Amino acid sequence: MHHAGAWVDLTAPEFAALDLSSAVAILPLGASEQHGPHLAMSVDHDLVDAVLRRAMPLLDGRVTALVLPMLAVGKSNEHLAFAGTLSLSAETLLRVLTDLARCIAGAGVGRLMILNGHGGNRAVLEVAVRDIRAGCGLITAHVAWDELAGADDIVGRDEAENGLHGGDVETSAMLAAHPDKVRMALARDFGSAHRDWQKAHPDLGLGGAAMRPGWLIGDLNPAGAVGNAAAATAAKGEALLGTAAARLADLIVTFSHFDPR
Repeated sequence: MHHAGAWVDLTAPEFAALDLSSAVAILPLGASEQHGPHLAMSVDHDLVDAVLRRAMPLLDGRVTALVLPMLAVGKSNEHLAFAGTLSLSAETLLRVLTDLARCIAGAGVGRLMILNGHGGNRAVLEVAVRDIRAGCGLITAHVAWDELAGADDIVGRDEAENGLHGGDVETSAMLAAHPDKVRMALARDFGSAHRDWQKAHPDLGLGGAAMRPGWLIGDLNPAGAVGNAAAATAAKGEALLGTAAARLADLIVTFSHFDPR
């Protein structure tokens, strides 16, 4: 029998009775960091949770998917100049991910998918999924919810590519998932210095540019946000979260049979 739900809601005997042959452990990873004047610091873990809540019922008993407890603090040192931000070092986050992976492998689960909500975690995840693959034998992958959200079609390609932090995507998704945590009166179109970098030289910038400098959020915008938050609506947020959830459910099923060997 397949089970889709929280790893920790099971008793130990119930867990031991599961068919783990193609089970997927899903580790939600967010952050607790400033998101401009208009959003609570919980955005990155709130939105991972919102996507997972919508995705799990869509699995329809096709796969055993075990959602681990949320890691709500990630590598967020680019935001530490702003009050209240919490961060782990890259080294600590890597150690935490590796320790959890050993437990997952020890429990008899062979696949680990990390669902990420914070861009600053991505570099660590690239290292982690490979190191865990090499060190624990797990089949691993990481995916960011917003890359599954169809943002190009919902907020437009320019905003999807350049609204990096607290812009239309995250503000809309929060209006859908947690409207009480949005101060819409303080939302505006937050510009970014990275657009000027790319104008000065096409190979210097963020995203797909050939040369990407190390940046702190204040380098991009002193308000701590980037993107058109003023354009956000709950309807766009529901579309983003719904698209991400449907694609995530499909990916979980695919990943349960994926074997890079």
